[in-house]
Parts: sequence; structure tokens; C-alpha cells
Amino acid sequence: MSDWHASYRERYKKLKEAGKPFFPHTVFKDALVAALLLAVLSWLAWHHGAALEDLADPTDTTYNPRPEWYFLFLFQALKFFPGHLEAVAAILLPGLGMGFLALLPFFDRGPERHPFDRPWLTLTGIGALAGFAGLTWAGYNSPLTNPIVEKDPVALEGQRIYRDLNCSYCHVLGGRGGKVGPNLDLALGTRDELWLTKHFRDPQSVTPGSTMPKLNLLDDEIHSLVAYLATLGGGPFTSEAPKLFAENCASCHMVKGKGGDMGPDLSLIGSAREKSFLRLYVSDPSKINPSSSMPGFAGQLTDAQIEDLSRYLASLR
Repeated sequence: MSDWHASYRERYKKLKEAGKPFFPHTVFKDALVAALLLAVLSWLAWHHGAALEDLADPTDTTYNPRPEWYFLFLFQALKFFPGHLEAVAAILLPGLGMGFLALLPFFDRGPERHPFDRPWLTLTGIGALAGFAGLTWAGYNSPLTNPIVEKDPVALEGQRIYRDLNCSYCHVLGGRGGKVGPNLDLALGTRDELWLTKHFRDPQSVTPGSTMPKLNLLDDEIHSLVAYLATLGGGPFTSEAPKLFAENCASCHMVKGKGGDMGPDLSLIGSAREKSFLRLYVSDPSKINPSSSMPGFAGQLTDAQIEDLSRYLASLR
């Protein structure tokens, strides 16, 4: 060990004496490369920017959280551990890996540097890279937690207006908000779009004594706001909707303590799912959940009945 180390130090000394000093030559090269990389990143940021998503919405239950690509391996690895062992996958194993890399110079002190002369370290590195690549690819192709249901752009604009007007200061929606005005989780299913339009145009005209101010909204803004609230409340349903549920759904699903228990309790389904999702699921569950045992009602109920039933379910909040 001492012979090769002595020869190495002698060779290093000769190269250092024949070479150029670290400052300013090597520093200049490092600074030049760093400046080029910074210029490229600045150009990309200026012309392309980062792909930003919409603002976080606590009432949106269809969002599919995904990390950036360089964390997809950890995202996938977490799926192999139950919830109570999450710390093992997220903290313990990565910590052991980083500890191994930190101690590697103390383990590998031989003079060989060619990969074929260090087979166990080479195979370990290749195995680790293959594992990272495999988990990243599996995470990229893993199925979505929630199905993608296309949303009405008009309703999305109404959602933005709802935020901009800070309506949550006075109203509860999705379990959050103030208590100055009515709880929209409970009130939306009882009002039709015509009533909501008149209310937003002049609250006092439909609700005398209302503390809600006249907002002087444009017709397009009112239309968008009504469309957004209609997706949450489902809209008014007929007296036949509860009967449709009792005849077609109650054998498997329970609502307010009545019904079967083969399927999920739907007493609060409107707080978790919008009408568009419920309509699609009632029509053909396999489009959203291929493993669902629930039959589709597209051939048994008319479109009007499915719409009526979906509105009723969306009102259960």
C-alpha cells in the first residue's frame, strides 16, 4: 500500500510543478462553464418558463399529485410500503444510500480506477442506476389516482371569479370559509340557475334584507359564476330522483342510514365529487374505474334520468 501511495505522490508532485496554478487558470475555466450554463438556463426560463398548474383548490377531489421527474423513483418506491412504514422508504433507505456514498472513499482505497478492476463497485453502481431508472419509468407510467374528467371552461372561469371576489370570507364551500352568509355546501342544491343569476345581479331583489352587497358584475361574469356553483351543487333535481336512487342504487349504497352496505356510503358524496364525475360514473363506471363491479346505467336509464340522479347525488353534502 505504501509503495503505490509513494509513487502516486511523486507523480502528482511532478505534474503539479509542470502544470499551471489553480488560480487564475482553473478558476477561470470553472467560471466560464458556470457562466455558459447560467446563460442557457436564463434563456430557457425567459423563452419557455416553468409549466405552472392552476392554484390549489381544496374543493377539487380529482387532482392527481405527481412529483417532478427526478423524484418519481421515490414516488414509486413508496407504493411498496404500507402507510406505517412510509418513513422507511422516504427517510431510512435514502439515508443509508447517502451514508454509503459518504463512506465509500474509506471502503475503496485501492489504486485501481478502471471499472473492470473494481467489479463489485461497478456492479453496485450499475444496479443502483438501473433501480433508479426502473422506478422512475414505473412511476411515470403508473395509473392516475383520480380519473381525468373534462371540466367546463366557463365553470373554471367562474371558479377564478369566486376566488378573486374572496367569497369564502362570507360563505362556507368545501367545509371551509366564513359564516357571515349561507353555507353553500347546503344551499347550492336548492337553487336553480335563474335564481342564482338574479341573486348575483341584485341580491336584495330575491332575498330582501340580505347583507350581500351588489357586486356590479358583468353578464359574462355572472354566467361563469353560476356555471361554477352549478357544478358543485348539481342543480335542482326532480322528486323522481330519490325514487330512482331507491330503485337502482339503494340495494348497494346507503344514504343517511338507509340502504345497503355492499358499496360506499353516499351520504356525503356531493362533498367529494362533482356532478360531471357522478354523471359519467353512473353511466359507465368502467370508464373511470376498470375494476369496478358496479354495472353501468347508460342502457337502463335515459339521459334525463341519469342527469336527474346525478344532480341528486351531487346535492348530498
